[in-house]
Order: sequence, then C-alpha cells, then structure tokens
Amino acid sequence: MKKVFLIVSLLIFGCTKEAPEKNPPPVDGVQVPIGFGAGIINTRAPIISVSGVPSTQIDGIQLLRAEAAKKSTPVWTSTSSVTATASFFTTGTFTAYPTQYYPGSKNTYAHFTAYYPGVNENSVVTTLSNGVATFTITGQEDIISAPSASAQGNQNPIPVALTFAHKLAQVQIYIKAANAGAISAWGNITAVKATSPTVLTLNVTSQTLAQHATTPVVADLSTGKSPQALTTEFASFGTILVFPGALTIKVTSANVPEQIVTITPSITTVSGQSHRIDLTFTATATSFSATLTDWVTGTPGTITIE
Repeated sequence: MKKVFLIVSLLIFGCTKEAPEKNPPPVDGVQVPIGFGAGIINTRAPIISVSGVPSTQIDGIQLLRAEAAKKSTPVWTSTSSVTATASFFTTGTFTAYPTQYYPGSKNTYAHFTAYYPGVNENSVVTTLSNGVATFTITGQEDIISAPSASAQGNQNPIPVALTFAHKLAQVQIYIKAANAGAISAWGNITAVKATSPTVLTLNVTSQTLAQHATTPVVADLSTGKSPQALTTEFASFGTILVFPGALTIKVTSANVPEQIVTITPSITTVSGQSHRIDLTFTATATSFSATLTDWVTGTPGTITIE
C-alpha cells in the first residue's frame, strides 16, 4: 500500500499553572497600555486554524518581557520568570494578563517573546531559567513559540506582532486491514507508538528546540487511543506529537505483541509538518510505502511489520 504524508495548517491549545510577574510601574507615572497583534500565527498542530485565527481558544501562553534602550537588542539570557500569561481568542484577539504597559521613558523599548504550553497533559509545569524553557512532552501537546518582537516606546506605540512557529512534528496514524483474514489474525489494534525524546529545551533567544543536554529522556509516546477493531477502510487511530528526527513506529494488537515498524529508507519528521502514516495490515505482515508532500518532497520508503 502507498502511504502519503499530508501537511496541514493547524494549532494547539492548553493551559498553564505558572504565576505571572507584576508589571513594573512607569517612570513618569503615566501608563500607556501595549497592544498585541498575534493575528498571524505560523503553526501546525491538531487544532485547525482559519485565516491565522485558532478555531479553539488558546489559553496559558507564556509571555516574557525585556526592556532595552532604543535601537538596542533585548537580552533574554537572564530571564527566569514569566511576565504574564495570554489568551489567543477565536476572534483573533490576543490578550495578556496582567495588562502590559509601555516604559515611562521614551528612549526605552519593551520587547516580548512567548511560548506554549506552560504545563503538559500530565500537569508537569514548563520551567524557565536563564532564558531557557524546559518542557516535558507526552505526545499529546504541542510546543509553539514566538521570537522577540518590539512594542517600541510610548512615543511611537505599535502592537506587538508575535509570530508563533510550531516546534514539533505531528504524526497522524491511520489503520486498516487488507482483508477479513487480517482482521482475524491481528485482532483489535491496542497501541501505536512513536519513539521520541521527551525532555526538551527551548532557547528563547535563538528559538532552538533541543533534547535536554544533561538529562536526556527517550520514551515511546502513544496516540492514547483505546483498542480499535480493524476494518477494510482507513480509520484514524489518533496523533502523536514528537521531537523532529528519525521516525520509529511500534504497533501492538490483541493477538500480536509489540513490533517495531522497519522503515526503509528511514523517514525523518520535520517541525511544522504533519506526517500521515497509513498502516495496512495483512494476514502475514504490514507493508506500505511513504512519501512526504506539500512543502517538501520526501524520499519514498517501504515499511514492513513481520
């Protein structure tokens, strides 16, 4: 069977438990609120967006602030706390809590960067230290971040234009049986997993996401789906969000113990791309080919589960 990777434009939502800092008072006592223009968001994940606006409200975006002299570059390497949390509404409005204000001095500019999520599906909080955010992923949450953007000063106020980028790769799993004999041979599909580093660090200055250098953890991340019967038509078996890199898939069924999917040649997942994996089960093995389309054309491959 041929397997085609599809690339789709999507978003992710979540929540946070990280407490925001209070905004410092302005120098001259006159507070000018800062507006945010995050109407264009460059990200792909399980929640669909429409014209750059999320179809589901995103809460708990972590907002960081740094101030610098006019025409100077902000320094994020000493940032170890979140300034505010933010919500991105389905109307396109992006709101920070608490409200952010321009510095009192016209020669001081306010700069912002942001990332999401602040907490994962297992309630593990994302930490921030010296400009590096540390995430723990379960396969069911996305990581998006926006590079530093300036609000300029109170004499020339402009909305802060935050452009978020998707940092993980999405793996969409679809399953089907080639015939009735395969349905009997395999029984219900009980798990499909992808192997991925799970403790990741984001440098908010460079916007680079990496595997944690000192405490690397690699685990098999599941779609989280309940056991599902095979049919002779493709059916979704969920999605997994993984750290971009070489893709390893493992399959378990009611009648067959866990098996590693062998991909020849190997397939590498890419951040910001959604890879559709079509698994066709036969009575003896599972074979299919793969291509990556849309932005990038990938190397065709053949996958067999013995």
